[in-house]
Amino acid sequence: MTKATIKKWGINGEGIAYVNRKCIFIPGTIPQEQVEFHIVEEKEKYGMGKVDKILVESKDRRHEICKDWDTCGGCSLMCVQYKAQCRMKEEIVKESLAKYANYRNKIKHIIKNPDPLAYRNSCKLPFGYNKDHKLCTGMYKRDSNEFVKMDRCFTHAKQIENVRIEIEKIVQDEKLYDKKLKRGYRTLVLKEFDGKIQVIFVTGNNAVPKRIVDACSEIENVVSIWQSVKTDTNVEIFGDVMIHLYGTKCIEMTLKDYSLSLLPKSFFQLNTKQAIQMYEYVREITPQSKCIVEAYSGIGAISLFVHDKAKQVIGIEYIKDAVENAKENAIKNKIDNVSFVQGDAAEIFNKMNTKADTLIVDPPRTGLKEKMIRSILHSNVKTLIYISCNPSTLAKDLKDLSKKYFINSVQPFDLFSQTSHVETVVLLSRA
Repeated sequence: MTKATIKKWGINGEGIAYVNRKCIFIPGTIPQEQVEFHIVEEKEKYGMGKVDKILVESKDRRHEICKDWDTCGGCSLMCVQYKAQCRMKEEIVKESLAKYANYRNKIKHIIKNPDPLAYRNSCKLPFGYNKDHKLCTGMYKRDSNEFVKMDRCFTHAKQIENVRIEIEKIVQDEKLYDKKLKRGYRTLVLKEFDGKIQVIFVTGNNAVPKRIVDACSEIENVVSIWQSVKTDTNVEIFGDVMIHLYGTKCIEMTLKDYSLSLLPKSFFQLNTKQAIQMYEYVREITPQSKCIVEAYSGIGAISLFVHDKAKQVIGIEYIKDAVENAKENAIKNKIDNVSFVQGDAAEIFNKMNTKADTLIVDPPRTGLKEKMIRSILHSNVKTLIYISCNPSTLAKDLKDLSKKYFINSVQPFDLFSQTSHVETVVLLSRA
């Protein structure tokens, strides 16, 4: 065993100590704590440690309310006081922008989550077996294939947890997905908006029995049930075949003054209250424009929020279901200056880049593709608003964009309390 003092945060919420000048990442520790630990993995430039004993606790440590938090791995900051979680996320954004984008100017204080617990409006949980070989839902330990049964998740909305537990009782005698037979249950997806629940069973080439559909339809708040057939091994949650089993095809939600619909494959931020705050902020910093383009527009929520800031708003989205929802949402809300196009964001934007004077991008965690960055740099866009859920890829993209753009403001949002993830909105202007 080795003794060390935790010096700083890692980007995934782990503590970082230094032993013989080598960086050691130790999950479950907090800066300024003194710990005993042992090395579980050693690389040339860094190591991974496991804490054995905390000798001196940080004042920011709290008693974690979830007994499985350290084995599940989903909430790396569950042991940290909420104010300290927010400070950590501000530090991560600052360090990432300084390291990769050479940006050291002021960053605004993070906009806190009014509900740090029970805020998640959706979950995507793999099926597995419990100790009694009954089908259940859970998580895989970080960096492993070891399944951990989930008894209760404290970040899920209460309605989602209630429905998840009831579904486990209904499907407990069903079979887990078998890779050879390509049959069985793979993943349970639940979405909750305005107290209504959509259920999606991701399975192999097997039907979901009518008795299970009927039983699930009797659960309070369930309004929609789907099956997604997936037999490939790619990282996508859903398969290509989607089968509607019960209730409404879409789940309806109210977002501020807008009424929105979501099909199963359509994405929406998992924290509804914070999404509203973030969208209102984006609207606030969006200048009056002739044409606004929103790349990676999803179901079109941001496009609707900024529709009165331009004569024309165009959303670009790759997922077909999301584009279908976005078009319906514009019609439903009687907004006629917003339109949506399906396809690759870079390809479509490249063809129309002389039209937009404001561009809003909200890419996946991997950030902007090189082709999209080139398209932006060669465009006539005066104002760029970049929404990111990954400080590292954000900073690297900002470095590339700095050839033509400078940063006006950086505003972090805490959408993912108890985890190390942070959402950031950056306002840029053309140099």
